[in-house]
Amino acid sequence: MIYKGYIVKAHPLSPTLLTVATEGKGGKIPNVLSGLFTSHHTVKAIIDQYLETKGGKASVRETSATSIS
Repeated sequence: MIYKGYIVKAHPLSPTLLTVATEGKGGKIPNVLSGLFTSHHTVKAIIDQYLETKGGKASVRETSATSIS
């Protein structure tokens, strides 16, 4: 699943846990997103909170998507 520029996928050694990677080539994962997570809901909430504090790129995508519709 891709959420706001981050790929959320199952951990290879423990498929019940989730990890986060950046979309596209390279990119550093922020410390807040570098752990293991138990649910998609939790990951989405943490990504949203991180992007709010950083003023991330995803907020620009959301703004342009809502202005088009």
